[in-house]
Amino acid sequence: MVGYNSVCVNEYPLICSTIRSIGEELGNDVDFEVIAVDNWCKEVADQGQKPDRGHTMVESMAKTIPWLRVLKYESKLSHWQAKNLAVQDSNSPFLFFCDAHVLPARDAIYEMFQYYKACFDELDGTIHLPLTYHLLEEKRLIYSLRYRPEKGEVHYTFAAARTSMPMKCYEVPCMSSCGMLMTRELYDLVGGWPKELGIYGGGENFINFVLSVLGKRKWIFGSRPLYHHGEKRGYKWNFWDYERNRIIATYLFGGVEFATRFVEYREKMPGGNKKWRILDDVLDTCKEHRALIKRRQVLTIDEWAKRWI
Repeated sequence: MVGYNSVCVNEYPLICSTIRSIGEELGNDVDFEVIAVDNWCKEVADQGQKPDRGHTMVESMAKTIPWLRVLKYESKLSHWQAKNLAVQDSNSPFLFFCDAHVLPARDAIYEMFQYYKACFDELDGTIHLPLTYHLLEEKRLIYSLRYRPEKGEVHYTFAAARTSMPMKCYEVPCMSSCGMLMTRELYDLVGGWPKELGIYGGGENFINFVLSVLGKRKWIFGSRPLYHHGEKRGYKWNFWDYERNRIIATYLFGGVEFATRFVEYREKMPGGNKKWRILDDVLDTCKEHRALIKRRQVLTIDEWAKRWI
């Protein structure tokens, strides 16, 4: 079985289109389930937002669609914790993650899953669909690596995907978790997304670069894309939540020294002193997760990144 996990906050009606398109894509050919996680919570209400029809509509759909389940994550506004909940509530050996505002090109998910199921041992990592930024665009996007060691930064930017290729897939240093297929073993290896991650940012850095220091790989499947709706969402994120998430990810894949480098550079930005307090908190609250990664680590983030520059 493969579990398809999608997180939504005020994503109606696109959440319905995303769910239906995945169901039509896989049909009766794959044993699958779709888990939609509603992350509406007090933080969203405090922003002055009103809940849309998304949860009630999908919950109603789930009563008659056997492969659809709906969960709620209300502890805090966090895309990453909602993903964790979906995985914890599923026993699927393969996990696919996508946003609640995407439409897969015909056969893209199905063909990638069949390929990955046959080759995941050899690939030894995750596989991803190329993305578009808007639904009606055809330009396929992937991530490229941005490595600035003097600033303690390992990050990503958009780049164009290959338009022709002799192989089914090609290796990349990093890629979006929207359209990512992985085994449950890989998810367990990294310990899931860190429980301290908040709303936005950091989660992509974590999953990409922790896998990297564990010696795992990332691949782009050479198919048509996952069409993405690049617009504002039904909630807001804040700067300090983003900064904290980035510091969490940097500490977990880079350790104390690399995270210190990251904060030292960002100290020059507005609110720099606050970043040191955030780092102190992260070193305390994330130390067990860092210890788990350190035990399994096979190379440093600098050693890995230098292979790609």
